[in-house]
Amino acid sequence: MAKLQSVNPATLKMSGEVDTTDPSELPGIIRDCRSAHEIWASTPKKERLHCMGRMLDLIVERSEEIAGTIHADTGKPRSECFSTEILTIVGMTKYARSFLKNFKFREKVKQGPMSMMCAIMGRRSYIEYQPYGVVAVISSYNFPIAIPFTEAIMAVAAGNSVIIKPSSDTPLCGDLMQRLFEDAGFPKGLVRSVSGPGLGSAITSSDVDKIAFTGGTDTGIEVMKSAADKLVPVILELGGKDAMVVLDDADIARTARGAVWASFVNSGQVCVSIKRIYVQRKVYDSFLDAYVGRVRELKQGDGWTDADVSVGPMINARELDRMTQICKDIESQGGRFVLGGKVNDSLEGYFFEPTIVTDLPTDAPVVSQEIFGPIVCVFPFDSDEDAVRLANDNPFALAGSVWTSDLKRGEWIASRMRSGTIDVNNAVYTYGLPATPWGGRGMSGIGTTHALEGFRQMMCPHHIHVDKGKTKRDPWWMPYNKDDTKQVEHLGGAFFTGKGGMISCARRFLKTRKR
Repeated sequence: MAKLQSVNPATLKMSGEVDTTDPSELPGIIRDCRSAHEIWASTPKKERLHCMGRMLDLIVERSEEIAGTIHADTGKPRSECFSTEILTIVGMTKYARSFLKNFKFREKVKQGPMSMMCAIMGRRSYIEYQPYGVVAVISSYNFPIAIPFTEAIMAVAAGNSVIIKPSSDTPLCGDLMQRLFEDAGFPKGLVRSVSGPGLGSAITSSDVDKIAFTGGTDTGIEVMKSAADKLVPVILELGGKDAMVVLDDADIARTARGAVWASFVNSGQVCVSIKRIYVQRKVYDSFLDAYVGRVRELKQGDGWTDADVSVGPMINARELDRMTQICKDIESQGGRFVLGGKVNDSLEGYFFEPTIVTDLPTDAPVVSQEIFGPIVCVFPFDSDEDAVRLANDNPFALAGSVWTSDLKRGEWIASRMRSGTIDVNNAVYTYGLPATPWGGRGMSGIGTTHALEGFRQMMCPHHIHVDKGKTKRDPWWMPYNKDDTKQVEHLGGAFFTGKGGMISCARRFLKTRKR
């Protein structure tokens, strides 16, 4: 069997390898997952809750193994392996378990203006929230545990089985997630990880019941096109070009620290990392000085062996070369490099220096291009209205932030920024809040994960309407006649507007329907 190797981009040493899956094997895997789903969906809630609780215990017990695997695949600093990945899945697993325990998978429907008519006619409705069946999770390399695990645990809590397709750069993490679900006592085959060439397109054109994709916008569009051939519903969490708005009353020292984190965590390989910083002109120079000063303090390298390392590597040589090309484009479009702009040749891995750009026209092509790396552009602005306009002048709309000491002012701007999430005085951490919805607008995607809405998107609402048979026939049944037609005409006024003697009409209706 062919193997897929993982190379640590911080050290360029091989970390391990996993068995690949040939696309021809996928139909059999889907059948196995469907069988496991049927077992899981019929498993008593008490047993399912036990598995969820055991998963939570396992994450804590094996946190060192999980963090080590993340680093082996991505080279990210040890601190980030815990803060951005393990803390996230701990919170989401607890939330998913609570959802499974408390969610009403069957609920009565209140019919609103139809309530009286349904009651008189002896009719009621309820909704059963049923799992889709087999959910495919196709994920990116940047958070190889946090993102696919979050989507998988939500899908499983809702009663689905899951096929995880990790990035080809992070196969060890996919393999580990499958083992965690197995070791926690979930049915064998309920969660499967598959790696290998050609699997992404094979999955999107397969018989899975839903697809959750995280990755670049161009690929996301292709996923949606492929899924559309069989009308398979999709959740797409795509690219970002997040804006940070710094107002003239912001705490500059704290804001600069926040900007450093939001710009360069995971070496900027974050869909919601800050790539555009708009600073009110009055404090532009003081912010830029503080920001640049903080970035100069950052150390690059292998953050597993050196706790002082803050910025890790790019995921592979291709992405490293892409950063170099983007910097050439920035230079040709009028930008000036205050810091960085080049590969860090002093290190062995795929390291690109944290880069700060100024003097770039706000309408330069690179400003609306997803970068997905450690390159940030800083611009001045004048009024609050200008800040909103500039922040929204972009095809991406995943997240953003406003920094100010005036919370009312900050929330005014936040409510006008077109995006899935806007932080006031913080940035790039709300993915770790399981009870708040996560998703983008525009070219940043469709659909939602997290929160109640995210769980609902892992289920199909199944409406069941029950008629007790109090009437022989409805007035709108064929064959039509004059009396029935008049009664239907009168029903509108009686039941929906309250006019025309609702009670007397209802009694007449019930009496005539018994004939």
